[in-house]
Amino acid sequence: MKMVSIIRLSVFFASFILLISCERAVIREAKKAMRPATPPGVIMDDLPLNSLAEGIDENIRRLKRLKVETLTFGPRVVSKDDYTLALDFLARQIRSGVSKSEFFKAVVDNFDFYEVYGKNNWGEVFITSYFHPVIPGSRTKTPLYSQPLYSVPSDLVRVELGEFIKEGIGPFSSNKEGLFNHSSEVLWGRLVYLGEGMVPAVLPYYTREEIDGLGALEGRNLELAWVDPIDAFFMHIQGSGTVRFGDGEEIRLGYAARNGYPFVAISRYLVDVIPEEKMSMQAIENYLRGLPEEKLREILNKNPSYIFFKRLDGEPLTSLGTRAIEGRTIATDPAFFPKGALAYMEFLKPVFANESASEPARWERVSRFVLDQDTGSAIRGPYRVDLYWGKGKDAARYAGVIKGRGHLYYLVPKYSLLQRLRTGG
Repeated sequence: MKMVSIIRLSVFFASFILLISCERAVIREAKKAMRPATPPGVIMDDLPLNSLAEGIDENIRRLKRLKVETLTFGPRVVSKDDYTLALDFLARQIRSGVSKSEFFKAVVDNFDFYEVYGKNNWGEVFITSYFHPVIPGSRTKTPLYSQPLYSVPSDLVRVELGEFIKEGIGPFSSNKEGLFNHSSEVLWGRLVYLGEGMVPAVLPYYTREEIDGLGALEGRNLELAWVDPIDAFFMHIQGSGTVRFGDGEEIRLGYAARNGYPFVAISRYLVDVIPEEKMSMQAIENYLRGLPEEKLREILNKNPSYIFFKRLDGEPLTSLGTRAIEGRTIATDPAFFPKGALAYMEFLKPVFANESASEPARWERVSRFVLDQDTGSAIRGPYRVDLYWGKGKDAARYAGVIKGRGHLYYLVPKYSLLQRLRTGG
């Protein structure tokens, strides 16, 4: 018995050591988030190239206005001026009328491919999709439209924690191991006045439950529109949307701020009622609509994160400040990946049997060039990607089922291309 116990213990420790050795190191720096890679054997793009040229042009215009001076691709740092030159080279290739195969050759000949760090393996990313919802609503509260979409409260404050980290102030005075990434650390909180001296202080902001369930923001004239509670919840997840009133008038709303709590996917609380292979936005919505009010609120409140909106005069903009390009705009974590960059993504696209089908009949492997233009509160880490699918119900149908692994490369101009472009070649 003793020998058996020793053998079992040895097997346990061997398994434990193997498990540890297989775990990847956690990275916190953009310079470790990519590495040079061999380009895919076959370059393809399942979308028209003119939409790519439009997106590239928008990236160039926006990058030129931003204060950033460089873009970081893992170990390679490229000046903004050089990168916009390289992007313009590709846009000119498309506008010249070259074929797709000629364009692909121009990319491979003039750009290096850098694969992202991923979660379990280099290049491997987890891809979801988002869209711009168009939902019905009212200018006033009604029994059907009982949930307000709020503008930014006056007591919501943004704390630039990164500045404290960068300067090494207070608890961040020792950051030798790089535990904090000063480039993107932000806290959202509530400004209050404490004590007899009414000293200003920042506390955590109200949660979803406190706002929607306890009426923390009622009576402050912050309502932009009134909508169905479930529509409101999913619009918070998407970050923007259009509300269509009964008379046909529409207002477009975009992300303005958040309450600072981490995003929690309510799908984790529904695995006992929706099988994992059937889990989608549509399946979740269908289940929620069959619940009584109390149970519905209990589930929605599992996600404490809350979004505040602002009215938009034009089309919704990405966090980069560009127009979102259907099927090409991606949201990533800015702590690791540069906004305004061009990338190449391989993933599985759903194929539906007809226009009314809510579940894919099959999945098709596709590849396309994408534009890193956006961010998302749930898109964190060197392996998460959110692909913008478009606007309206059909876009929602696709975006609602996309969740799976893919491969992501960033395109970095070769030195030879930059030398030619600098000299007018």
